[in-house]
Amino acid sequence: MELLDFSDELLKREPQELDFEKDNAKEFCDKLFKRMKELGGVGLSANQVGFDKKVFVFGDGKELTRYIINPTIIAIGDETVSMKEGCLSLPGVFLMVRRPTEVTLRYYDTDGNEVVEQFLDLAARVVLHEYDHMIGQNFTQRVSKLKLDRAIKAMKKKVTKKVRSDVRKQLEANNV
Repeated sequence: MELLDFSDELLKREPQELDFEKDNAKEFCDKLFKRMKELGGVGLSANQVGFDKKVFVFGDGKELTRYIINPTIIAIGDETVSMKEGCLSLPGVFLMVRRPTEVTLRYYDTDGNEVVEQFLDLAARVVLHEYDHMIGQNFTQRVSKLKLDRAIKAMKKKVTKKVRSDVRKQLEANNV
């Protein structure tokens, strides 16, 4: 389960629904959640790691863990808030994204049972971020080109600074 390149075509289209007859939903979601934690994320969509499945997972593994299969948004609240977001598929880029603070989702659990659940605040943000992956979109499409260009420039500057620092440390360690 390796992260796909951000430009991969799988991330630009709506994935296929998970087929409960063919796929072991629990095993697949457990593996996806484990990979999310290994990557240091709070959410991960199946298509981000090369699986053409309409599935995402999120949570901390303690107080909140959700396996979301074949989701549909059925309601979105009116209140919105801007917050910094990042994405495992585009490391180092962080953007201020305005999103609703409330979303109600219809999805299936790993046993194939339909669930309707309302998510608030940070959970709503994560759900909406991951849901974007379910419709072939990503968080960079939620901001202006100018904001995106600035974020990419800032990320490149940080990388350059880190590389210079690492080279300097190696030179010093070798008394050069």
